[in-house]
Amino acid sequence: MRRIPIVTLLVVLALLAGGTAVSGPAAEDGPACETTGPDVIVAGIPDAFNWQSEGAIESFTIATTACNIGNELIDWINNTSQHPVIGQNMFRLRDGRFEHVGQAWLKHGFGAIQLDLCGCGCQPGGDNQHLGVGCADPYTAGRNGTQPLMGPKFEVNAATGVFPYPATNMFDVGPKEFKRIQVAVADLDPQQQGGGVYYVEAQYVHPDDATAGNKHNNASWREASVSGGGEAWTIALTGDTHQREPAIMAWASADPAVEIVVTDIPGDGRIFAGWTATSVGGDLWQYELALHNLNSDRSARSVTVPLPPGTTCTAPGFHDVDYHSGEPIDGADWTPTIDTDQVAWSTSTFAENDMANALRWGTLYNFRFIADVEPTELTEIVIGLFKPGTPETVTIPISFAGVICPADLDGSGDVGFSDILAIIGAWGPCPTPCSADLNGNGNVDFADVLAVIGAWGPCS
Repeated sequence: MRRIPIVTLLVVLALLAGGTAVSGPAAEDGPACETTGPDVIVAGIPDAFNWQSEGAIESFTIATTACNIGNELIDWINNTSQHPVIGQNMFRLRDGRFEHVGQAWLKHGFGAIQLDLCGCGCQPGGDNQHLGVGCADPYTAGRNGTQPLMGPKFEVNAATGVFPYPATNMFDVGPKEFKRIQVAVADLDPQQQGGGVYYVEAQYVHPDDATAGNKHNNASWREASVSGGGEAWTIALTGDTHQREPAIMAWASADPAVEIVVTDIPGDGRIFAGWTATSVGGDLWQYELALHNLNSDRSARSVTVPLPPGTTCTAPGFHDVDYHSGEPIDGADWTPTIDTDQVAWSTSTFAENDMANALRWGTLYNFRFIADVEPTELTEIVIGLFKPGTPETVTIPISFAGVICPADLDGSGDVGFSDILAIIGAWGPCPTPCSADLNGNGNVDFADVLAVIGAWGPCS
């Protein structure tokens, strides 16, 4: 059997009437300036704050530097619905899986400092209730964790930027973890189910920004390191802020085997789909799918992967992120079903439960399974939408770029003795991703030698 891995990042835009790639430059490149209308982006995530653990939960918030890269002022008006709300998230890449491990309530903006930090030439707005053209407004990590300024996500329409003010339970205060990014200690502790590489993400949502057609560039991410022990854990930010793209792009940045497709829902928002496949021996493949809802208000309630008739499919898995602090979303896991020609997951319909655990904006859910089908035989994913409207489903094309052998570690076009030497040279535990770990178990060992032997000869 020859493996057909996923080695080239594919960004496919399925837009209403054309569009542009959403991958933005890293922070050191600076933002592009002078887009049309008001346009707020997260230009930097400079710091993080640890609010300390509360039992089995750690809590964090992150600092954000917003830039208005548009050519018009943008409202930052306190005590109204004419200001941005700020989402904060945390993700982890471990054993080839990119998962959402923590989210916060939304910090409400309340006033803009007019600083020239964007490289665009700040033209101040004249007061602190508007962010000027080319101007920056920084919030510290502590400020972004101010509980009486934080409201729930469920009542914000990220596609239009519209939200009520004051937000539900906005002025409530509570213990240290209340409303802030909550991460289970078990997801931080390598002695439990933690470890790997972590990332934080910030996202601004604003009605003027959405009206101007600039809502798709409002999320940015940055890598984070985790340290600590017991119930005391902290994060420190590393590297640069990757502007104008959601954190799922960190998965593709870290692992060239990952492919990403971007899909716009007509009249609504944008969903990112990422996937990878790993041979697990014999004719079996482990498939890993992640869906990130950037700003779709209609959200997703089902995921279906069509399979060739006669496929044997097992081990369907699902992972979501917890809601907390009283946000009224039903967190029940999606139910998997396996039929003769598909594997699917779903939650309740909107009519059954309007607070069902749909894939709502600013969240990422995972779907995984094992099947005896080659990656080239999978061609699409069908997403069923949660809130009523047209269309009821969207189809995302998938493809697995490049036809090479994963066991061809030296890139010679043949699997041979030099690839055995490469396995020996990488022997032992390996980081994620690790090209010599052919069976994806986190170790380079004798099983990988057998995989090379099984693929011996010219690649085709």
